[in-house]
Amino acid sequence: MATRLSPGRVQAMLLPRQRELLREVAREVGADLLFLKAAWADPVLYGARGERTGSDLDVLVSPERFEVFAVALERRGFRRAVAPTHRATNEWGSKEWSYVHRGAWMPVDLHRALATPPWFDLDAARVFSRARDWRAGAETIRSLGAEDQLLYAALHYANHLYEIDARHADDMIRLLEREAIDWTLVFHEADRGGMRLVLQLLLEHLRARGIDAPRTPWESEPWMRARRRIIGRWVEVGETLARRRPMGRRSGVLLERPVLSDRWRGLPEWAIRYAALRALDRVLR
Repeated sequence: MATRLSPGRVQAMLLPRQRELLREVAREVGADLLFLKAAWADPVLYGARGERTGSDLDVLVSPERFEVFAVALERRGFRRAVAPTHRATNEWGSKEWSYVHRGAWMPVDLHRALATPPWFDLDAARVFSRARDWRAGAETIRSLGAEDQLLYAALHYANHLYEIDARHADDMIRLLEREAIDWTLVFHEADRGGMRLVLQLLLEHLRARGIDAPRTPWESEPWMRARRRIIGRWVEVGETLARRRPMGRRSGVLLERPVLSDRWRGLPEWAIRYAALRALDRVLR
């Protein structure tokens, strides 16, 4: 009787070939390319056994080569998934473009940034300057440095308003068990990027799960403590990191992101940008 492989195991077998395809595209157009989330974590942190699954393959491309990389990817048979009602928002307002293929390739999330403006910032040039090669058996996988992996995980949860599962936090537990972290750099980048609270929430969660992560330098600040209490009404932070109750996307942006972000101008800047993009969406329908 034939052995039936799990979806995770099938993914682990397919990913090396697809990573090489994307490296070929990057070399063709002269782009820097970093593998994110499961495309990095499963081989590096889990031994490529398919324990860390993902619904797509996430990559970060140097912003100045993003569009030429996208064109080259389309020449390989990939097609961008764009809602007809949100053409302008996807073109100019999204930090990533999603691609699908009719063949055996996994969908690709092509990122030009990690943070969602104007709420947060994690400068791409600085991220690429700190990137490193990670060994995974015979393969070398280019990805974020350890400190940026942690910052990106904090951003990932905030970007999705804590409506995603524990996989990215699980990755960070494995990462911190094996890597020394420059906490001064982590705290500096969180402060610079308006993400002090979202980093604090992730570290609280990791400590609750037994990781020896430091407390942030700003936890005792009165305004930070007030914001933390407000967020605690919506998000459970402890052994789990998840929403206490559902919240609509628009309500989350109007109520929750202004509390999560350190940037007091985030809401008016978002409102102006949102109105402009939606007006363009209507023009392009």
